[in-house]
Amino acid sequence: MRSSSLAGHALELIEILQRDQRPADHIIDAFFRQRRYLGSHDRRELAESVYGILRHLRLLQAFVAKVKPDAVSHPAWLFAAYKLHIEKVSPETVQTYSLPLLPTEISDLATLNFTDLGLHNLGLRTSFPDWLVAALQRQLGESETERLLEALNQPPPLTIRVNILKATRETCLAKLQERGYECTPTKFSPDGIHLAKRTNLFSLDLFREGWFELQDEGSQIVSLLLDPKPNWRVADVCAGGGGKTLHLAALMKNRGEIFAFDVVSPRLENLRKRARRCGIHNIRVQLLQPDEVPANLLGQMDAILIDAPCSGTGVFRRNPDAKWKTTPEMVREMTAKQKQIINQYAALLKPGGRLVYATCSLLAEENEEVVQAFLAEHTNFRAADAAAILQRYQLAHLADGSAIHLFPHRYGTDGFFATVLERTS
Repeated sequence: MRSSSLAGHALELIEILQRDQRPADHIIDAFFRQRRYLGSHDRRELAESVYGILRHLRLLQAFVAKVKPDAVSHPAWLFAAYKLHIEKVSPETVQTYSLPLLPTEISDLATLNFTDLGLHNLGLRTSFPDWLVAALQRQLGESETERLLEALNQPPPLTIRVNILKATRETCLAKLQERGYECTPTKFSPDGIHLAKRTNLFSLDLFREGWFELQDEGSQIVSLLLDPKPNWRVADVCAGGGGKTLHLAALMKNRGEIFAFDVVSPRLENLRKRARRCGIHNIRVQLLQPDEVPANLLGQMDAILIDAPCSGTGVFRRNPDAKWKTTPEMVREMTAKQKQIINQYAALLKPGGRLVYATCSLLAEENEEVVQAFLAEHTNFRAADAAAILQRYQLAHLADGSAIHLFPHRYGTDGFFATVLERTS
């Protein structure tokens, strides 16, 4: 497809994203389904450009404001600024895109540089909201916060988790390489594989046969921290689509029982389908009403995973549009919900049982502070030794007391927090 036509599609997609509040990945997928004539290369180039604009939106708007202040949200101006200042495309090439900009306007936009913006503001420089930058700086300091934000602006790797009920990682790796995929084992998870290029894996026979699932390496490590045994009864109380649920089932060798709870029926139906494809039969799916706790299971679980709903700040590299929709008020609402969930569902755990509380948030307000408040109110729970659990997987170095903090700039994973607790009586 000609560059001018691709640019036209990009502008159309940006305009849709500006008026539609659904997650960007849902909108982009729907956009492509309605335009089957777009080839895989065209789709990849379009997605990269649009996601790139969402990642760098605040910086791009600052560039545009220097030339045409009333056009800071105009798709064509944002697209031109992205091509010129992020992708470093020449002004002459940008003019071939047939954008509704004058050649002099493109030239004026191109001659700007970062010093023209006075980039002493880290939030502007990295394109993140100031409130989030300030919160992370309080936790990590300025220099590490900058490295973290830069990492969150990088596209994430394509990572899969091998279903060890059907294949070893080595076998799956060899099969993918035979099919021409460039891939390598993950550094931390014993069952993960990174693929070098974005590709549609859902059409592969290996996927249809249940050999693997798409799952970030950080998410895989959270399941390893629970380290469930084959004879355990486990509750995944916020199961969602079931990525971690399926991993727990594989770790349990398809034995024992996993109770997968959620309050949204379509998520659980998706989990059922995924479990069938993976050949997993030890998962008991149960739809709950909001705030419902299964009374018949109180004190019965050997382990509980609470993968709590959160702000999602740790996965902004996958969902860059979310950083412009997340607010401090939303974080406070999430924190209240998280405290409610852990207080309610901890009652399912038997004495001596293990509870892992996890989020894909970077904020202490949703992580350590939630756990500290819970322990202060529940003297029959205590922090456990995360390193002792992870030693089985040669991952003890990831632990900090009872917790793990996975950061993109340190480990290349999505951002995750997880802590392990024990019920003493």
